[in-house]
Amino acid sequence: MDIVLEIKNLGMSYDTSEGTVSALDNVSFKIMSGEAMGLVGESGCGKTSLGMCIMKLLPENAKITNGEIIFNGEDIVPKTEDEMRIIRWKGISMIFQAAMNALNPVYTVGDQIIEAIMAHDNIKKKEARQKVRDLYKLVGLAPERMENYPHEYSGGMRQRAIIAMALACDPKFIIADEPTTALDVIVQDEIIDEIKNIQKKLNMIMMYISHDISVIAETCDKIGVMYAGNFIEYADTLALFDNPLHPYTKALMSSFPSIEGPKKKLNPVPGEPPNLLNPPKGCRFYPRCSYAQNICRNERPEFVEIESNHFLACHRGI
Repeated sequence: MDIVLEIKNLGMSYDTSEGTVSALDNVSFKIMSGEAMGLVGESGCGKTSLGMCIMKLLPENAKITNGEIIFNGEDIVPKTEDEMRIIRWKGISMIFQAAMNALNPVYTVGDQIIEAIMAHDNIKKKEARQKVRDLYKLVGLAPERMENYPHEYSGGMRQRAIIAMALACDPKFIIADEPTTALDVIVQDEIIDEIKNIQKKLNMIMMYISHDISVIAETCDKIGVMYAGNFIEYADTLALFDNPLHPYTKALMSSFPSIEGPKKKLNPVPGEPPNLLNPPKGCRFYPRCSYAQNICRNERPEFVEIESNHFLACHRGI
């Protein structure tokens, strides 16, 4: 399989009134053609920041400090905003987590998707409208609902419309940022199935961001576990669930309920993530880790491949 996206030693920070926040620190991974990759971790670990870096949709106080984002063999970090407008939608697209906030309330949903298509493809409005009708069918919406405004949609319908918008220009890569947040479990399951079917049907690569490790397990071929701006474990989904190696990965899994086997008490991860204005010198997880040693306090573990396609950043190793 070909490498479609490769992140090399990516760093990103935010300038705040209190100082510089190191949001991403030397993040590296690859996504191959046809693959779906999941990102899990607590709030504030850098998942959404990573997605916004790849899209280069950063706020004014944020900047990429180092590293490369290689998409289709080309580093997009040095590209200008005009150059990125060509890549966004057609190359890389995003399903945002707040569907209502991503839609303009004074335009019909169909017109908003048509506008996106016509901004990137040299086609007539009639052709764009037909394409939106086809997209609505693809995501399970009635085409006549194109003429409605966002407030006339349910939460699940709005999320399906955002998926249609993300697909509007036939992108090679889609970032799905918490696409089922605030939806009930039945609608969540429908949306997840829809995303899986579309990804396989169109042979896209996808990066799925979620707090819910069970959703990631259901949708993704690989999982990256993030903590305080670092990748701490990265492996095939089955390998990670069968043999989680990092103490934080184990803690995440033990804090999540399972529908299989006997009932067991859930064990929340103790403590809180570090302040990224002044992160720990060594392993950023060591203040909360029951296995921590002196080396963890003073030396940062390298992110290395310890088994085939299984990467880990931990001094304990296996």
